This record gives sequence, C-alpha cells and structure tokens, in this order.
Amino acid sequence: MDFLPLKSAAHIVEGNALRMPWDDVIPAEKLNYIMGNPPFLGYQYQTKEQKEDLKVAYPEIASSIDYVSGWYFKTAQYVQGTKILSAFVSTNSISQGESVVNVWRPMIEKFGLEILFAHNTFKWTNDANDAAAVHVVIVGFAPRGVAQKEKVLFIGDEKKVAENINGYLADGPDVFIERRTKPLSAVPMMHRGCQPTDDGNLILSETERADLLKKHPELAEFIRPFMMGKDFIARKPRYCLWLVEAKPKVLGLSEVSSRIERVREFRAQSTKASTRAKAEFASLFDEIQDCVTDFVAMPKVSSENRRYVPMEYLNTSVVPGDKLYCVENATKYHLGVLTSSVHMAWMRAVAGRLEMRYSYSNTIVYNNFVWPAPTEVQRKKIEQTAQAILDVRAKYPDSSLADLYDVNTMPPELLKAHKANDRAVMAAYGFKLSMTEPEIVAELFKLYRARTDEIAAEEAKQKEAEAAKPRKRRAKENPE
Repeated sequence: MDFLPLKSAAHIVEGNALRMPWDDVIPAEKLNYIMGNPPFLGYQYQTKEQKEDLKVAYPEIASSIDYVSGWYFKTAQYVQGTKILSAFVSTNSISQGESVVNVWRPMIEKFGLEILFAHNTFKWTNDANDAAAVHVVIVGFAPRGVAQKEKVLFIGDEKKVAENINGYLADGPDVFIERRTKPLSAVPMMHRGCQPTDDGNLILSETERADLLKKHPELAEFIRPFMMGKDFIARKPRYCLWLVEAKPKVLGLSEVSSRIERVREFRAQSTKASTRAKAEFASLFDEIQDCVTDFVAMPKVSSENRRYVPMEYLNTSVVPGDKLYCVENATKYHLGVLTSSVHMAWMRAVAGRLEMRYSYSNTIVYNNFVWPAPTEVQRKKIEQTAQAILDVRAKYPDSSLADLYDVNTMPPELLKAHKANDRAVMAAYGFKLSMTEPEIVAELFKLYRARTDEIAAEEAKQKEAEAAKPRKRRAKENPE
C-alpha cells in the first residue's frame, strides 16, 4: 500500500484494450490525459490473434507494424473533438523506416494530431532478473491546435525547442519517406547484390576453394570472390561457384553436381512459389545482380556505434551478396557525398533498424536523399577529400573496415580525412559548419519537401499537357 496506495476510488477495468470501446471504461469528456506503456511486439512475433487485435483497433491498419501502434490508433480515434493530451512510451521502431508512413501518416493526416514533445531513442531496462534492455522513445501528442505550448525534443541529455516534430521525431516538416524506385537526384542507381537462396551450397570458404581447385583446376574461371555485408566489413574472404556460363561438362563434375542437387532440394521445399520455381535453375543464384563496372559497395546492416557506415570500391570480379548495396559508375564525388556526415545524418533519421543497428535501404534512404548542387570547384574538392579517405585506408591493408571504423580504434588520420570530406560536402550544400546533426536533418527534410513538391508539380503539368492533346485533335477535326 505504501508503494501503490490504491484506494476504493480506483477504477480498474480488465480486458483487451484494443478490442473494447474505451468510452465504456470512461467517457472521453471526463479525461485530461492518457498516459501509458503499451506492450511492444514486432510484426513477425505477433500471434494471429494479436494481428487481429490491430485490425479491430483500426481496420485500415498497415501490416508490418509493431503491436504498440494499436494504442496510438485507439487513442487517435478516442480523442477526436477533445482537448486530451496523450503520451506513450513505445518501441523506437514506430519512428523508423516505413513504420513512420504506416503509423504517423494516418495519425497526422487522417486524425489531425500533432506531436507536442518527444524523447528520442534511449535504452530502457527494468529491475526484473531476466529483463532484456529495449530501445524506446516517448511521444506526446494531441489534436492539432489544442496545446499552445512550445514543442520540445529531448535528444539524450539535451532539450531543444522545435518548430515542428515529425514522425521521425525530428525538427522538420511532416514528410513521409516512402519507397521510391528511382533517385530524386540525377545520380547513378543503387541496387542490391545477388541473392543465392542456396542454403550455403554455392558458397565456398577459402579451404573449400583450395580443395576444389586442387582437384579440378579447370574450375578456376567459375569461382569468384563473394561478399555479404559481414564479409565486406570484416574483409573476410569467401568465394562462390558462379556457373552462369558453365558447360555441362563442368556442371557434371561430382563435387559441383552434388552442390547443385542440394540447392534444388532446398528451394523445392520453400513456402514461396517463386523460390520453388527457381529450383529448376539450381546451378544459378536465385537473383543475379552482377556488376559490370567497378562499384561502391555499402553494407545493408551496420553497427549504430560507427560514426560512418563503411563503404569502398570493389571491382567486377567480386560477386556482391544481397546484404550489400552497389552503386555502379560511381565517381569519387558520389563516394564523398555518400560517406559524408550529411548522408549519415539522413540515414540515421529515416533508415529502419535491426535492434539498434542501421538497416540501410536503397528505395528509402538512397533514392529519397537530395544531393547538393555543387559548383565545379566544390565537386573537385569533394573528389579530392574522398580520395584522401581511400589513401589513408590503403595504409592499413591488414585492418578490417570494422577496425578502421570502430570509435576506439579508428586511426586519427582517417578521422581527419573524413572530417575534411564532411566540410567539403557541407560547403556544397551551403550548410554552416557549426550545424548540429538535428539541424542538418531539419534542412534535409526541407530540401526533400521542396524537391518532391517540384516533382509533383512537374507530373501534374505533364498530365495536363497529355490530357489536352486529344482536345486539340478534336478541335482540328471539328473546327465549328
């Protein structure tokens, strides 16, 4: 009773909060605040019943969102026409990647809510013996215009007054970064590497490669270096059987044919029809995205403890796996901008996460990133600073990218090279060197809004012109 002094006046209702009408518990007009710590549960961990709970809470709910989102939608509907202020502790996934579109677009655009304050990601533990640390955010919101207080962002120990807090919990306009098939800017395409779907049977370790070549030297032209994201960061050599143009004589070698057969069996047992269909082509990777030029490679997943996601040039002999992103025809200028603190800030703001690790996406992060419009002098400067980064790394051939980009083991001269590159990219954007990362993100959101508005206007104008063509033809045919 001393710890939790509930008296007879306490009003507690037990039930499924996502299925029961909240007005049956207490009419909305009797409330001033809603506060809580609803349960977190990723989509892949939800039971069939829990997925149905979300549908009951909000029938238009999108898939692949956390269970906690149901409380946001129930609240959004419950507070309509009231002055209720609400705040929830939530998994940080609701403010990352596609969840922002699926959760905050209806919250802001359909239900007319606004975020009043937010505490960005922090690690939260409790006193339970088996408690796992989770990464959470705290978000306060209300119907638009109800609260006249200034909006506040809490980032670590800092408190910042914001002009507007968007679904990414950043000071910026209410934008929603959706998948885009082509880049907003005039830059080379970024694509994912090759997906084996082979249960490891087309992949070779160094030992397996050596043993195979010792027995069959003629296989040398069909074995190529292979890298997934972990291999890339660790600079750990692996290889693959690349049998795209292999003749029957090669495919018939017992060491090769047995691997192909195991791939066939593995794919045939898949629950995906598209994978089962690929069982007929078991000598080939499931998805072939081979690079025909040298390319800038970037891991899909990278530690959140790195200031910069490691990336570098690879040559065409390397087969990139599907955990690597590739930019062919990328110049040193492109590398310089991609590895800059500006692009890293954008990535940290809009990318999804695996636990807390960055989960990069070409369609979300890269294609929606607005590049600068540098002068020729600025472009050359970025090329020089990008080359300087490569030059410093070349001095450490025995160090992995994990070592080079660990905050504790990063060589000082490499950090200096990156900082020089950051300054060159900031200058190309016209950003002040004193800008903090949240300020950079706010400016990038503004650039994104301006660019997408410009594209929408161009598309509308083009549609109008296309629609006018038949009218012009009819006017010529019937001058009266």
